[in-house]
Amino acid sequence: MLTTSLSSGGAEKMAANMSISLCNRGYDVVVVSMKDEIDYDFSGKLYNFGKVKAQYSRLQAFFKFQRFFKKHQFDVIIDHRVRDKFVKEFLFSKLVFGGSKVVYCVHHYMLGLYFSMQNIPMLSRLTLVKNRKIVVVSKVAKQKIKQQLQLESKVIYNYTLENKEVKGFNSVNTYILAVGRLEKIKQFDVLIKAFSKSQLPKNNIKLLILGKGIEQASLSQLILKLNLKNHVEIVEFKKNVDAYIKQSKALVMSSASEGFPMVLIEALALKTPVISFDCKSGPNEIIQSEVNGLLVEDQNSVKLTEALDRLILNDVFYNKIKGNLERMTNPFSEKRIIEHWVNLLENF
Repeated sequence: MLTTSLSSGGAEKMAANMSISLCNRGYDVVVVSMKDEIDYDFSGKLYNFGKVKAQYSRLQAFFKFQRFFKKHQFDVIIDHRVRDKFVKEFLFSKLVFGGSKVVYCVHHYMLGLYFSMQNIPMLSRLTLVKNRKIVVVSKVAKQKIKQQLQLESKVIYNYTLENKEVKGFNSVNTYILAVGRLEKIKQFDVLIKAFSKSQLPKNNIKLLILGKGIEQASLSQLILKLNLKNHVEIVEFKKNVDAYIKQSKALVMSSASEGFPMVLIEALALKTPVISFDCKSGPNEIIQSEVNGLLVEDQNSVKLTEALDRLILNDVFYNKIKGNLERMTNPFSEKRIIEHWVNLLENF
């Protein structure tokens, strides 16, 4: 199981979840993390390649990586990494993976993150091994891969683990929550501005942003500029994110684009209402607007402000959504989804 890291991202969370699920079903799992960032719970053995890279030159580290795969001769490699560097992925496909069976996971609508030469299908295919499967996390992404790259793929949704204990956080404040890496694509600046124009600050409802990343300084400046210091707080990513989600009034997502957002399905599993832009891809395959949350016209910040006020301040409407969630079964549960993975692995 290859992953960029075991921290802070949805694809990384899915890799961690899968390691636990497959170990529980009797598979021998080795998790290979390309970065030395280990926060999520996982099962199986860990090869922390991030530590290896810190100790050796790039060339030496590559040869150690190559020898590791040659030594283990894995039955199947499931690759959750971002794969946006053509030369690197070409070398991996020819010198590391070789004749192995590889499942390439595509976790985002922006195909360039996973196929570095997406505009030249022939070159994109050069970075893939011949004995492969491609798994995408949304129906829209599957269509896009077919149209742009002429590649077949299978949709398997992300899922949440069952029977997880939620603990470790108690808040005296009422808040809405946003979770994710502090990067431009997540558009936390758009959310902060929409929040500032809502009635929530006047009603003593805070916005809590859980994450870390390169945009933290600029977001902090925006908070000060809008006089929201007492209303918006950025908290570095925590391992116990479920506790923050469960205690929030709602989970809000304002991304420019996504794949199949883990944070939305985790919120719904915890019976927390959600609000999201109807961006590509994922939200409209997860959210039933007016039933388990609100889908907002894509990139319409005015509508986002209206949605915040409507869901949080209209008690009748909020209780309706909350009641629906309490009665609904989780369509993205481990039990429902993992069987698709088991079937794929057993018939590869």
